[in-house]
Amino acid sequence: MHREHEDMMRSDFHDRTTLAWQADRPGITNHEQRHLHAQVADYDQRWTAGPHATEWQYLTNALRDWQDRPDDMDSYLAVLDYQRRAFGQPEGVSETQWQSLVQAHNIAHEDRIRQRMHHPDRDLGLERWR
Repeated sequence: MHREHEDMMRSDFHDRTTLAWQADRPGITNHEQRHLHAQVADYDQRWTAGPHATEWQYLTNALRDWQDRPDDMDSYLAVLDYQRRAFGQPEGVSETQWQSLVQAHNIAHEDRIRQRMHHPDRDLGLERWR
C-alpha cells in the first residue's frame, strides 16, 4: 500500500469513526442517526469495493477486537512491540497492519472515554476509581 493511500485510509477511518460516534450521541433524532449511519456505510462501501479492501477490513476488525477484548489485544500488541523493537519487524504483521493495530488501539481508548462521558449509566466493564 502506497503511503498516500495509507494516509487517506487512516484519515477516512477516523472520519468514519467520528460519524459513528455522532450517531450515538444522546438526544439525536432518528433522521439524523440514519443520515450519519448512511455516511458511515458510504465510507465502508468505498473502501471495501476498492483495491485496499483487505487493509480496511483489517483496521475494522482490529478496532472491533480492541473494543471487545482490550486485555487480549494489550498483550498481543505488547508482544508485537517487543518483536518490533528487538528485531525491527513484528512477526506475522506488515507495517500497515502494525499501524492499524496502533490506530485501532487509540480509537478504542478514545471511545471508552467518550462512552464514559456520554453514557455514564452503561456498565462498560471498566474499573471505576473513587
